[in-house]
Amino acid sequence: MELSELIGYLCSVDHLELDPLESVRTQTDAIGDPALPAAEHAAVLRWLGAAFAHWETDFPLEEPLRSELRRLKPLAAKLSITDPDFLVAGRHPLHQILDNLQLAAVGWQQRLGRIGEPLRKQLFAAVEDAIACIDGDDAGLATLCAQVAAATQRDLARADRMAQRTIETEQGQARTAEAKRVAAAMINTALEQFRVPPGTGEFLKGPWYESAQLVLLKFGAESEQWHRMSETTRTLLDSLQPITQEDAPERRQQLFETVARLPRELKRWLLSLQHLSEAVEEALGTVEFTHMQILRMRPLELELADPIPVTTAETVDTSHGSLESIATGQWFCVEKDEGHPLRVHLVSRAESAGELLFANQAGIRVFKQSFEEFVGLLERGRVATLDSGASFSRSLAWAAGIESTAGLDTLLGAAVVQARQAEEERQRLEQAQRQQEQEQAERLEREQRQAEEQRLQNEEAARRETEREQNLEEAERQQQEQREAQKLQREWDDALRRKQEREAAQVPPAPGHEPRAYAAPVAGRDNRESGGVAGEADREPQSGGATATAAVNLPMGTWLGFHDGDTPLLAKLAVHDREQNNYIFVNRSGIKMRQLNSSELVALMESGLVDVLESRSSFRDEITRVKAKSDD
Repeated sequence: MELSELIGYLCSVDHLELDPLESVRTQTDAIGDPALPAAEHAAVLRWLGAAFAHWETDFPLEEPLRSELRRLKPLAAKLSITDPDFLVAGRHPLHQILDNLQLAAVGWQQRLGRIGEPLRKQLFAAVEDAIACIDGDDAGLATLCAQVAAATQRDLARADRMAQRTIETEQGQARTAEAKRVAAAMINTALEQFRVPPGTGEFLKGPWYESAQLVLLKFGAESEQWHRMSETTRTLLDSLQPITQEDAPERRQQLFETVARLPRELKRWLLSLQHLSEAVEEALGTVEFTHMQILRMRPLELELADPIPVTTAETVDTSHGSLESIATGQWFCVEKDEGHPLRVHLVSRAESAGELLFANQAGIRVFKQSFEEFVGLLERGRVATLDSGASFSRSLAWAAGIESTAGLDTLLGAAVVQARQAEEERQRLEQAQRQQEQEQAERLEREQRQAEEQRLQNEEAARRETEREQNLEEAERQQQEQREAQKLQREWDDALRRKQEREAAQVPPAPGHEPRAYAAPVAGRDNRESGGVAGEADREPQSGGATATAAVNLPMGTWLGFHDGDTPLLAKLAVHDREQNNYIFVNRSGIKMRQLNSSELVALMESGLVDVLESRSSFRDEITRVKAKSDD
């Protein structure tokens, strides 16, 4: 049979499922043509038919992609008997086109829908462009080969990026689960040691538990921040224990110190409510109310709170011999449900958790399987490995009797081997770059964490320095008050001495030498400037509320607990406006919280709705004591 006649038969194939030689014989038998291809051509066509059969069997694709690629059989048959380069597996552009198309489509399924539609269109367009070159030269195929290779690498890189995001998402979920376990263990340990008032357990197992997870995720279990939060948890529960008669003075003083600093610590670590100021104040109000009850030594109903449920991590057996050959990047056809096989590739293998993570052709997570479950699917024959990579070239080599990589390298020649090695080197560099990017991201995260820790340490140092300065100022103020008290005492003693001398001599006192009643200044300032109430009872009443005013004898800075509303309130006396007869109370930050006149304040005190929690010594009390002693 002439070559031109053979090419005509090869290009007019009706049954693409047949190999090229069988297709020619079917056509000649149908028209009664006794001519046969030359022995050389017959051998080449037989070799090509065996290669196509092996390719479709060992590197299967789903329909309609498999049928679409069969349309390239006539072109391959023509090139096999006309182009000597076609006889070297992996060298011809058509070989590489089929290699890349199978590599890109190994994970394609009809069920992917819109996700897989771009790849289907790309493959169909490539087949049409290749068929259009059947009557042309190799230049068109070479151009198409470069385009298909670039598109394939672009699609694979995009899928790899998506798979990396899937891996990072899974790792984030694993870190979150670990943070939940560690936070729950810390809180449960504290709850085992202390009984708590009603409602405190819900606070610890709610906002505080969520905040503990955020601290762990942000700083880690070995950070100083986590140790501080754990210590704050124990301090909080210890401060909610009642005061006994045996340790009342020491315990009460210790509780005063704890009450002064604990709300600041609670606010610092309530990260889950940092944008909800009302929720923070409500949570702190509940704690402050309990503290007021304890300071008043009222009985509390304590209960043993239920622990936070914790899922115990099971011990995972990772010693499965059937999984030793499985590596990330491999493709599988997994039949989890009867009649619904899934084409997935392994993107992550978590040895510590004993889990395998699989994604689809677009790099999107499909399912996660434990080692035991996947081994069970393997043993039941529901998992098939899908091979890819230089698939058509390897099938041509197999049909020629070459089954090893070394034999294929010998057949391909140095140029093709170098090209393959260059591709492997490119993939290695891409993997190294991804690894470098991941390490850089982790390093950046560590640097940010260290910077945050340094910032908190600086804030803590600044806070301690501020407290030290405030303590020094407070000590200086107390010394000044003591000096003023001593001065007042000396003046009073002198006045008493002069009075006794006049009485003994029965001489009327000279004008301007009568004993004076001194009103003690508050915090080292004159009462008229500070609006203090220490000497208010010594003044002449100017309004109808003078009796109530005299009854309210509160030094400046006295801490009061108000529980006349829905939420308990802790505030200290900051200003007494004598003209308006108003008392102004502020919180720890100096923000105005309440304003009451004398009658309202006395009414609340008589109703038991106000507790005096802490007060400083009053100079007026000292003067009254001295005066009473002198009168005796």
